[in-house]
Amino acid sequence: MPLMNTTPRRRDQLKRVGPFILLLLSLMGSAWYFLGEDIRTANHLISKAWKSRTINHIEESAYRDVTGLTATEQQVNMVFLPDNTYSRDTQIVLKNEQENIQVVMSISESGDWEVSGGYLKLKLGDIKDVTTGDTTEFSTEDLTLVRTFYRLGAEKVRRIDILNDGSLLLTSLNHGSMVLYSKTHS
Repeated sequence: MPLMNTTPRRRDQLKRVGPFILLLLSLMGSAWYFLGEDIRTANHLISKAWKSRTINHIEESAYRDVTGLTATEQQVNMVFLPDNTYSRDTQIVLKNEQENIQVVMSISESGDWEVSGGYLKLKLGDIKDVTTGDTTEFSTEDLTLVRTFYRLGAEKVRRIDILNDGSLLLTSLNHGSMVLYSKTHS
C-alpha cells in the first residue's frame, strides 16, 4: 500500500511544477536563439575586414541646381573591432562625366557599433575629411550635398543579414541596401 500512496503525490507535484519547468525551458531556449544570433553576427563582423562599392548618379532636379556633379563613386574599407569600435575609410570620387573631371574626397571615420535584435547600429565618433584635387569645378552646394549624405549614412541603424561567409546585406529602413564583402578568410 505505501507504494500506491506515493505515486499519486508525485503526479500531483509534477502537475503543479511541470508548467513552470516548461516555461523556464521555453524562456531559456528563446533567449539562446535570439541573443545567440546577435553574438554570432557580431563575431562574424569582427572576423574580417569588409569592403563595399557604391555608384550614385546625380541629376538636376527642380529643388536643386547641379552645377557640375553628375556622379559619385564610393569605395569603403571597414573594420569592426572586438571592443565595439569600428574604423571606416571611404574614398568618394566626385565626377563630372561631361567634362571628364574627377575630385577625390577621402573620409576617415571611427566610432562605436553594436548588434541588437538583428540590427547593426553605428554611432559616429570622429570624422576626418580630406579632399584632393581642384574643387572649383564643383559648387559649394555640390560638396556640401555629398558631405551631408555621407554623414546621414554614417549613423544609421541597418538590418544585418549574413548572405554567406564573405558577404553581408545591410538594409536601411528608408534608403536602400548595401552589400559588404570580404575576400579574406578567417
